[in-house]
This record gives sequence, structure tokens and C-alpha cells, in this order.
Amino acid sequence: MTREEIEQSTVTFLRTAGGTRPDVRVVELKSGGRAVVKDFRRSDFLFRLLIAPILISRECGALKRLDGLAGAPQFICRIDRCAFAMEDLGGVSLKAPDIKLPDDFFDKLAGLVREIHKRGVAHCDLRSAGNVVLRSDGAPGVVDFAACVMRGRGLNPFINFLFRQFSAADDHAVLLLKRKFAPDKLTEDEKRTLDTPMPYERAAVWIGKSVRNLVRRLLTKRKQS
Repeated sequence: MTREEIEQSTVTFLRTAGGTRPDVRVVELKSGGRAVVKDFRRSDFLFRLLIAPILISRECGALKRLDGLAGAPQFICRIDRCAFAMEDLGGVSLKAPDIKLPDDFFDKLAGLVREIHKRGVAHCDLRSAGNVVLRSDGAPGVVDFAACVMRGRGLNPFINFLFRQFSAADDHAVLLLKRKFAPDKLTEDEKRTLDTPMPYERAAVWIGKSVRNLVRRLLTKRKQS
């Protein structure tokens, strides 16, 4: 897949680039179907030069671990140091107004997230309803693994500890979404879980926000909303 082919086959933009954000577009594939292309080429220069290749390598690595898992985008190809292509899951984002979900949607979402964790990937941003989709068959899908953390392949106690914490945060985020969209489906155990603060939650949120703000100040020139 070349950049010329991408330009010629673009169907729509899901997001346009600016600051630390990439262009995210849907393209038609010659073989049929559609792909999503994430491209940092129009992001701010220093971010594109220093950070974007790291983010792309990490997200591509995560998607490769999820190969064959229904409900997770399948990796297609690395286009260049600034862009890659993945499967378009289609469907409707949970951010869509008046979305109606099947009764078993969140049970299936919890199962999908467990399978993602078994592959050694923690999503780390499932609190955002925009990262969960209702697919055409009524099953859930999870998108945008830009913030993911992967389990270490060897004996690395610190990385594996972090992975367990982020995996637990994913599970908690699924319950938060369930409480928002289907509160009547929460079990008593799930309600008790939501009433119990996550360990390290405040610290993790503070660190995440601080790092993002620092990167934006140092490596971008435009304010982002």
C-alpha cells in the first residue's frame, strides 16, 4: 500500500492531524473491504520525528499479538515510519447518540477484553466510549490501541506488574461503561467492585496527564482541544 494509493482510495477521514494527533482515514482496499490508516505525517514536526515512530511500532506490535482475534482490528501493513494500516471493524461507536445495545453486549465485551489480555495486551483507554464499537453482528469491538501496554516476553517483574495493573484498569473501565449504558444489567458484585477505588488509580491518571501535557508543550506548536 503506497501513499498514492491511499490518497486515491480514501473514503472518509475519522480524524484530521494536528499537534500530537494523526490523520485517521478509511480507505477502500483493492482486494475488497476497507482499512483504517493512521498517519502522523501531518502531525507537528518534532512529535512526528521523535515520538510517532515509537507509537506506531508499539501499536503495530500490539495488533500483531491480536492476530485472528475477532473484535480487535487486524494488522495489515506498515506503510512507512509515519503510518500503518489496519482492518476497519466498521460498526457504530458507543459515543453515537441513542445507541441501542444488545442485552449481552457488556458480557461479550468483558470476554473480548479478557482475550486481549491473554494475548499480552492491555488497552489502557477503555474509559473512552469512542474506543468501543457495536459491530454489525451485534458483537463488541475494541479500537485504538495507541495507549496500550504489553506484557513483557521475559522475566521482567516491573513491566509485568504494570501490565497486571493496566489489565485490571481495563476490566474496571468495562464496568464503568456498563454502568453508563446499561446500569440495570450490573450485578451486585459488579456494583461493589465499582464502589471500591482502584489501587494507584489517581497516581496513574496524574502521571498520564502530566506526560501528555509535557509532550504537547515540548514537541508541538498548536493547541489541541
